[in-house]
Amino acid sequence: MRDETFGELEYEEDYGYTGHQTILFGGKEQTADVLIICDEEEEISQFQRDVFAALMQGWDAIQHKITAAILQYYNNEEKGSYGPEDEEEFRKWWPDIDSEEELVKFIRPESIVIQPEYVMESKGKNPVYVLFNRDWGGEDTDDNGVAVFIEDGKVTETGYKDIAF
Repeated sequence: MRDETFGELEYEEDYGYTGHQTILFGGKEQTADVLIICDEEEEISQFQRDVFAALMQGWDAIQHKITAAILQYYNNEEKGSYGPEDEEEFRKWWPDIDSEEELVKFIRPESIVIQPEYVMESKGKNPVYVLFNRDWGGEDTDDNGVAVFIEDGKVTETGYKDIAF
């Protein structure tokens, strides 16, 4: 189906509607999936359209808040939280990342997740999740990447991707 806000979409039973969005991140054009969570009987709501439009309109400013939040999360919570005992291998798993410019070399946008209004009604204005793949932590077969939750144009939560679900 073609949507006025999201463009070309497909319905997938596990999530709802999925599409793609090209965004500029870390100075490069990248493509992220867009997941609009809803039941099959539901249509995409104006709330979901407004959330997405606000994210895209403020993207230039918010991406710097995102990288700052992920950098802080990486260095204060995730770095070194698990991994091999061998020091050399451990350093490969957990590189020193000290700036946003370095961080964007290690993360790639994966998904923008927009939940239904009834799920997000207790959250702030324009609540949305942005999920990233990441290149630290070794060869994690159950990679859960990193995600941020944005409310009112601010990153209010950072964690594994499953915070979006």
